[in-house]
Amino acid sequence: MLSPSVRLIETPGHSPQDITTLVSTGEGVSACTHLWWSSSGPADDPYAPDRELLRAGRRRVLAAASLIVPGHGAAFRPEPSTPL
Repeated sequence: MLSPSVRLIETPGHSPQDITTLVSTGEGVSACTHLWWSSSGPADDPYAPDRELLRAGRRRVLAAASLIVPGHGAAFRPEPSTPL
């Protein structure tokens, strides 16, 4: 934990070294991540060395955050249809 409102979690997937920054706000938890993702996909990351590791990282983020801020693209709120 970096502070009471900021913590890092390991989320390898796009690369083996990836981490996600979780930030608690008055509106919930935002996840700043590089898991090559948006609300509509892609389900597959063409650069991910391990597809299951990518999915596991995405599951961790979905369990922790109400807003996802990807490294590429617009922020989005996860829904049941959000691809893994």
